[in-house]
Amino acid sequence: MNTIEDNDISALQDKDCYMLFYFTASWCGPCQKIKPMIEKIASGTDPEKLEIYLVDIDENDGMASSFKIRSVPTFYLYKDNILKGECSGADINNVKDLLKTMT
Repeated sequence: MNTIEDNDISALQDKDCYMLFYFTASWCGPCQKIKPMIEKIASGTDPEKLEIYLVDIDENDGMASSFKIRSVPTFYLYKDNILKGECSGADINNVKDLLKTMT
């Protein structure tokens, strides 16, 4: 799993793979509950097909504002700079359903 720091997503502009943004916070209990499950998905996924990015909203407040994050955890799935889907909450099944939309 990759980490976004200082609101810097410039390196992501040229990615050909799907990108899952995992908006989280260190103080968020549900975020910490789902994090190991997200890490497991990340470790078992081909990075040529999907890259997962952890975005701490306290360290990347500008990015959180740009994405209009209202609660954490929140997940956004992008491909070619187009939002393909999103979900919120600590239910791993919702995240898996979101990832099933990858074609």
